[in-house]
Amino acid sequence: MAKNRSRDDESLLLRSAESLGRMIGSLQRQLDIATGRLARSKRNGTSRKSGAAKTRGSARKKSVASKSAKKR
Repeated sequence: MAKNRSRDDESLLLRSAESLGRMIGSLQRQLDIATGRLARSKRNGTSRKSGAAKTRGSARKKSVASKSAKKR
C-alpha cells in the first residue's frame, strides 16, 4: 500500500514539474517576443508614444500643407 502511494506521489510530482516547465517555457517565449519588440523600437529610435506622436504630427502637417495649397 505504501509503495502505491509513493508511486502516486512521484507521478503527481512529475506531472507538476512538467506543467511548471511548460509554463516557464511559455513565459520565456513571451519575454523574448516583448524584448525583441523593445529592441526593435529602440533601434528605430522610436517608441510607441513617440511613434504615435510622429504620426499625428505628420498628419497635422499634411493637413496644414494641403489647406495652404488649396488657398493658392
